[in-house]
Amino acid sequence: MNQDSATEILRPRMLYEALADALRERIFRHELAPGEPIDEFRLASGYGVSRTPLREALKVLDSEGVVELRARQGCFVARLVWEDVVQLFDVLDLLEDFAVREAVKARAAIAPDGDFHRALAEASGNGYLPDLIERLVDKLRLAFGPHFDAPEMRPSPEFRVALGYAVESGGVDGALGLLRDQGMRRRSAGRALFARVGQVITEKAGEGEAAGLLQDQAATDG
Repeated sequence: MNQDSATEILRPRMLYEALADALRERIFRHELAPGEPIDEFRLASGYGVSRTPLREALKVLDSEGVVELRARQGCFVARLVWEDVVQLFDVLDLLEDFAVREAVKARAAIAPDGDFHRALAEASGNGYLPDLIERLVDKLRLAFGPHFDAPEMRPSPEFRVALGYAVESGGVDGALGLLRDQGMRRRSAGRALFARVGQVITEKAGEGEAAGLLQDQAATDG
């Protein structure tokens, strides 16, 4: 097989993966809001591609739980309810707890800046943990959109320094106490922010319905 043939085989896969990445980012930013129907024609036209790679990209996102492919209804951005978020926080708490315990055993250093969850997972020394935590965080980004990066949801610099010191000094109880306090703050802030997200989604859906009615009226008048 020559190089040109190999390139032709690889190109479709690379295209739908790139589309999946682009759509995932737009969904996490809530440019495509939770519960919103996916307009395949508009998206394909906007990206300058046919519907075939777009549909493959949507299959990837469906397998990740980012969108929902519904028989005879189409594709929709997945929407989580608060009970889903609570369950995600529960699992994230468990994984963070495990990561801290393993990091304390190794007296590992936790990077004081950058992505907190990746730094914590890497400090644990468990090669599978970064991917597991990243998947959970992605689900939370789906739920919260840009609000997930709000200051009240992020670990403060002071917390990160204190946690790093406790881990390196072998103080497992102190490290876990800091982590539990941070988790409680995150849940408290998360509840208020999630309610705000729901209000924005409702308002956006109302604007969409109003625009649709105007279009229908214009078509009728025409």
